[in-house]
Amino acid sequence: MMKPLRISGFEWQIIANPNVLSKQRVAYKDYFLHQFTQHHIPFQFHVADGVYAGIELAKSLCESGCRHFMLIGGDGTVNEIINGIYLSNVDASEVYLAIIPLGTGNDFCRTHLYPQEKEEILQLILKGNFVSNDVGLVETLHESQIVASHYFINIAGFAFDAAIIEKTVGKKPLILPAAVYLLNLIKVLFSYKAQQTQIITPKKTIDDLTFTIAVGIGQYNGNGMKQVPTAKVNDGLFDVVYIRKVSPFKVALNVGKLFDGSHVEHVEEACTFKTNQLEIISSSPYIPGEVEGELLKRGNYRLTIAAKQINILSALPSSCAL
Repeated sequence: MMKPLRISGFEWQIIANPNVLSKQRVAYKDYFLHQFTQHHIPFQFHVADGVYAGIELAKSLCESGCRHFMLIGGDGTVNEIINGIYLSNVDASEVYLAIIPLGTGNDFCRTHLYPQEKEEILQLILKGNFVSNDVGLVETLHESQIVASHYFINIAGFAFDAAIIEKTVGKKPLILPAAVYLLNLIKVLFSYKAQQTQIITPKKTIDDLTFTIAVGIGQYNGNGMKQVPTAKVNDGLFDVVYIRKVSPFKVALNVGKLFDGSHVEHVEEACTFKTNQLEIISSSPYIPGEVEGELLKRGNYRLTIAAKQINILSALPSSCAL
């Protein structure tokens, strides 16, 4: 069991998505910086200004000896910082990461039961409760050679799930993001075709027409959809939700079940299982893949998990996952 961390005992590197500097959001950021000063919490403030700037900034800070981070932003910012930390090759178990959620979805924070109000988020930070969180690695393979790799701590999506991201990439709205995501889901639904795919794990192989695959450490994506409802953040296993070929009309009728996670019980084409590694193999054109709204290089995919790797500020009990 981890003891609560004394937040004021460390200097925190605060990394902000540049979107938080917009007129509408700057007051939210200023509230936290003021409160940290009032509570004598040492910090340095950084802006990840540019494509993949968060990756390079986190990598550089880790290499210079920093191990305590707060980020102001959403799931994409979390994703960049995680990749920067891992590219630095530091021991991730030494790293502590707190999130001030200011994105369009904030799905990773839902799994960690973050409150909504900024005053309650501040109290969560001051409490200093951290849990060890698993970290996944997805590698893209061409003829068994690794051509790209990406770390993640929430959900990696493939096939239909990633096809939606292809439709929305570069068009993330600040207003009604869940409604826009649903609209694009419906648009893609009636044009996407299930593809023959193999899912290979140490215990079994699934060879079927695949509609969508979600590989989860966290439970939520798509702006509040509980797509992987049984996932636990530190059990050392991926929870995989696989849906074979299904009628688009059936999907449309069951979209609401995605928000409470009941789709895995009530959609007969859905199945779930746990594994610490898997390969996803398809033929050209390869099925698409994505992590937190970032499209992966297409190919076959190999996913592995590292148990209890990084310490995440959480409202979950520090002694368990969920």
